[in-house]
Amino acid sequence: MLDAYLKNGELFLREMGIQEINEETVKEHYLLPLREMVVNLVPVDSESDAIAVLRAFGFSLPKSDSKVKILQALTGEKASSGVCSICGRKTKVVSNKSYIFPFERKVDSVVNEGNRLHFCMEHAFKLYSAMAYLYTVPIRKSQTGDWLALRFFFDAPEEQLLEMNRVFHDFWADRLEIEEKRGKRTSYSVKVRLELSKYHPNEAFFAILHSFVKHLRDVDMLEETEKLAESVDVHVFHGAGQFYGYRTLRGSTFERLIRFIDSIQRAGRATRWGDRHLQSLDSAVVMFYESLGIPRGKRDRSKDYLERERFFEGLLSGNFDFVLLNRIFMERVRHDLPLPPYYYTWAHSYLEAFGGGVVDLKTFEQVNGLGYSLGKKMKGTNLERYQWELFRARGFEEFLNKLVELQAKLEESLDLRPIYENEREWKVVKAILLNGMLNALHGADRKPAPDNSREGGE
Repeated sequence: MLDAYLKNGELFLREMGIQEINEETVKEHYLLPLREMVVNLVPVDSESDAIAVLRAFGFSLPKSDSKVKILQALTGEKASSGVCSICGRKTKVVSNKSYIFPFERKVDSVVNEGNRLHFCMEHAFKLYSAMAYLYTVPIRKSQTGDWLALRFFFDAPEEQLLEMNRVFHDFWADRLEIEEKRGKRTSYSVKVRLELSKYHPNEAFFAILHSFVKHLRDVDMLEETEKLAESVDVHVFHGAGQFYGYRTLRGSTFERLIRFIDSIQRAGRATRWGDRHLQSLDSAVVMFYESLGIPRGKRDRSKDYLERERFFEGLLSGNFDFVLLNRIFMERVRHDLPLPPYYYTWAHSYLEAFGGGVVDLKTFEQVNGLGYSLGKKMKGTNLERYQWELFRARGFEEFLNKLVELQAKLEESLDLRPIYENEREWKVVKAILLNGMLNALHGADRKPAPDNSREGGE
């Protein structure tokens, strides 16, 4: 991860034509990475400007501006003799700062200063320059008062890395918003304009991907970038202050996510959604996404979307969690809330893009169709109670017995082979069957056609 971040800094400096790094070079060019990070939306012409930007983007700094010495830290005016954590040379080194390498976990009370990262001037400046290609999304304030933020950067062979940063930077320049706040000292608020609400990190990253795919389509770069993404990893961080979580999205996953989002975007139709008019490219994404909350009656609305965050954590890792979705669906039924529209489109498109995991596409279609058929026959009868009896089944045998019992009461002959054939994954099969059943009983979805026709969501 350190090497991947360093690569971005080296790439930026080459793009700026900076080859030799010495004290004069650093003094002359140290504001360039900051200007690139803010896509020239606000002036960065002095150290005080730089400090204001770093604070706005959530970099951990001393409370007093007078204690922040960016240039001094980079040129090593107070450097001590030591070993560079990257090149291993014994030379003058500087201690890491949040604006040099932001992802060092440091708790002063327990970490010996000697065990922290130290860098020679060359590598300190290269790492610092990587912020030009570091993308930050403020999410919300944490309980400690720090901003919970999402940060990410790309990693790939040089040519592909340059192209991905170029394509994404064009998108970012259109979405990043920075406003000056009133006060004694210069300060800014940072916002990234997205179509989806966000309370948690994985939601935020998915929201970015949705907007990015729309941008790629607008600039006729979707197919080209989809191929490019196969060779690009994404390093994703989230947290507040010095505490963060970290994951890497491999290129194969990144490419499939772009393909998946493209598929569900194309499935939508322009419609009204509450007070909003949704464009066709937004409707199938927004309507499903924003219907995954479970109201808890608390002031902190982020609590309503804890399950949604867990679902997208799995989705970004290649797992479409039918069991978790079923729990969300059942809770929404319990609260008399509508089920998420476009469920079939999401599930079908995801399995098409990622292939079969626990269950394959064919099994999903068979079991979902069985559940939908049962739900249609149950609707309006006292047999609707079986949606809860099946949900409460705690083992395969109990689940199967309830299903056979329901079949007998409906006096229907149904093909239960997909259930028997997937006994080992019975929890997932049960969830898929119930989700299909619930859509027949409570949802807006029409019965899925074999050609994956678009279900209603209006």
